[in-house]
Amino acid sequence: MKEMYKNIYTQLSNGHDVVMLSLYESKGSTPRKMGAKMAYFEDGTTLGTIGGGAIEYDCTLLAKEALIKQKSFQKTYILNHNDAENIGMVCGGSASIFFHYIDASDSKNVEIFKRINSYIDTNTKSYLISILDENNAQIDAFDDTSSLQNIYQNIDVELTSFNTPHYFENSKIYIEPLTESGVVYIFGGGHVSQALCPMLTATNFRVVVYEDNEKFASKKLFGNIEKVVNKSFLCINEHINICENDYAVVLTRGHKSDNLVLSQIMSKHPSYLGVIGSKKKVQAMHEYLLTCGVDKDDVARIHSPIGIEIGAVTPAEIAISITAQLIHHRSKNR
Repeated sequence: MKEMYKNIYTQLSNGHDVVMLSLYESKGSTPRKMGAKMAYFEDGTTLGTIGGGAIEYDCTLLAKEALIKQKSFQKTYILNHNDAENIGMVCGGSASIFFHYIDASDSKNVEIFKRINSYIDTNTKSYLISILDENNAQIDAFDDTSSLQNIYQNIDVELTSFNTPHYFENSKIYIEPLTESGVVYIFGGGHVSQALCPMLTATNFRVVVYEDNEKFASKKLFGNIEKVVNKSFLCINEHINICENDYAVVLTRGHKSDNLVLSQIMSKHPSYLGVIGSKKKVQAMHEYLLTCGVDKDDVARIHSPIGIEIGAVTPAEIAISITAQLIHHRSKNR
């Protein structure tokens, strides 16, 4: 999503119109759920996905049409074998997609997408609000200090109540959160971290790597992460500020540095805390933390050995298991 919104802003800033596709309502079994998005650009390229296969092919053709006609519209796909709308995807559900034509000549659109990207870059809790009306299509974004009833008087709700997408059918207003809560702080920049970072950024996590060894502190090792902090493990809290919405993944070179990290970050109570290691190492770590006066309930919250049990051995396999666990944790806490 982050890449898509940045590209929309770039295209609009350069005077190129864009069509943004939003899957705003889904029922039954569908390839993607509410909130899926795709952008169609003047050169025929796309970013994002709203389902893949035949439905996405058809939507790409319709997005081109929306761009040519400079018009927004809606289409619902009934995804079962017998319906006349069937396009070859036997999923047994329905997917409603809005094709939002965005005019680059309207400076308001450029400013809106500039604000959207600012919210995402700063991880400001914020929301995308779309009016899905073919004759009055609009897109806007607001942070969580905004009161929705002051913006759209017929909806008496607070924005902060929306952790997942929601469509108000009567008023044709669609609301979805722009940002995911929390940053993933990875301590240690070794092979597992290098395999993990691209998987996390591909699944819309914001990532910061903290590494004390300059050799493993080059940003190019980790792909499109936010930053690398090359500082001593002795003074972590002087250089980063872990919050309760954040994730801490401890992947240092040994149990001594793991314990050093844990002794500083556990008091921050991150939403997720995981430590790599064997069962023997985990037992020793737990005993060390308890002797340091850490509450046994806090110790029990540590995911260690880290990741979902899939028999992972290689750095890439371990990275997959950790990514899966973080996705599961995020989905439970939305």
